[in-house]
Amino acid sequence: MDWESIVITMAPEDADVFIDQMSREGIDQFAVTDPREIAEFMQTSVYYDYVEDELVHQQKVTLTIYVEKNKSGEDKVKKLFALLQDASRQGIEFSVEIENVQEEDWMNSWKKYYKPIPVGEKLIIKPSWEKLPEGNKRIPLEIDPSSSFGTGTHETTRLCLSNLEKVMFLGAEVLDMGCGSGILAVGAMLLGAHEVLCVDIEEDAMRVTRENMIRNGISDKQFQTLQGNVLEENDVYQQVCKKQYDIITANIVANVIIAMQPLFQHILKKTGKLIASGIILDRLEEVKESYERAGMTVEHISVEGEWAALIIGGEK
Repeated sequence: MDWESIVITMAPEDADVFIDQMSREGIDQFAVTDPREIAEFMQTSVYYDYVEDELVHQQKVTLTIYVEKNKSGEDKVKKLFALLQDASRQGIEFSVEIENVQEEDWMNSWKKYYKPIPVGEKLIIKPSWEKLPEGNKRIPLEIDPSSSFGTGTHETTRLCLSNLEKVMFLGAEVLDMGCGSGILAVGAMLLGAHEVLCVDIEEDAMRVTRENMIRNGISDKQFQTLQGNVLEENDVYQQVCKKQYDIITANIVANVIIAMQPLFQHILKKTGKLIASGIILDRLEEVKESYERAGMTVEHISVEGEWAALIIGGEK
């Protein structure tokens, strides 16, 4: 049987969580090189002279995942890339290399795992390199995520888009906080929004979002991009607070969604809706209670897999 290996490097503290996530997804054929274990070995073993110099100075964990070159392997790789996209959305830094893949680079090797995906009742997410299914009647949302941002395959993105359909109305003013590839902002525009502000801490997200907006026929007069940390940079905060919004999307993580509660309450219209996603089920009640204590209304909870999304209304 043919195999290929995917080598991921990341900080030790991030690797611990990522390994747990891989195991839950059934990705269990991998090897780990951990600098913490090497350091312990160097201190406690008489055989430290046999440790290669390169390993002694290594600071990041290396995960080598082995997958079969068959349908089962493809399913595992798809799950792995979804986990990597989620890690990227959380600001986790990592690098990826695929070995034993001939005449294909990283971009082309992962593209084969993404196909058109119906979402909600109105949209179909279409990777830019794929064709729409015959007889399609849904609104195509064409996305080219690059290797670092979401394609819409992850549960949290699908939850956001489905909820966006429920609350969107023609002419809505939208804020996409943590825009990533811009997939939610594009979806908002295709569903009838008037304009959208796209905010992310990553500089590359600005480029990818603009490219995806233009790819979907959205004029650059209908959206703005803003790069920076709204919780730490006052100028970014002031830019975001220039107006109130009908709809805010925040597909981030529980800690950040909780930290942004005062901001969202300030900039969300009283009749507006906040769609908060990226919430692992274990943190759902904590997020819900933080908004309810502040006088906001959790109107709807949707769950897919281990993830939850909330539709939250303005002050009661």
